[in-house]
Amino acid sequence: MTTTTNRTALFAEGLRAAQGEFVQCRSWDDVWQYAESLSDETPVVAPAAYVHLQRGESPDEEDPLRSIADRSVGITIATCGIAETGSVLLIEPAPIDRAVSLLTRHLIVALAEPDIVDELTDGFRWLAQQPRAAAYATFVTGPSRTADIERSLTIGVQGPSRLTVAVLP
Repeated sequence: MTTTTNRTALFAEGLRAAQGEFVQCRSWDDVWQYAESLSDETPVVAPAAYVHLQRGESPDEEDPLRSIADRSVGITIATCGIAETGSVLLIEPAPIDRAVSLLTRHLIVALAEPDIVDELTDGFRWLAQQPRAAAYATFVTGPSRTADIERSLTIGVQGPSRLTVAVLP
């Protein structure tokens, strides 16, 4: 059986291999301080993460896309992490949560260390037990990457150009 420490180390290795960034945090205050250090602009916070942070800028309910699109930093929360790939599973209960994870330039995903599982199949197993969650479920591995017909890799076209996972105890 894999220990939590080993799972976290494997997760960090997989995330870095996918060009993601790994940050170990002691608290939500650490997540916030990291986010603030990245830009002069106040980070936009997905409602699911705002419950934990109680600070930052919430998306404008009347015009969420305008308040989120192309923001420097966004913060959201993951349901679980996959050690073998460095992926995170985002269960986003509302489109506004999903907009933060797709439209900001640098996405910070908070992940509880006990929620890191060994394999992708463990993530799918969890997801299968939550049929209503599947409508807004996304596995994210590193920053957004796409290649056009000429096979030229571009980062950040269909999502954040930077991804950091902040692991909390």
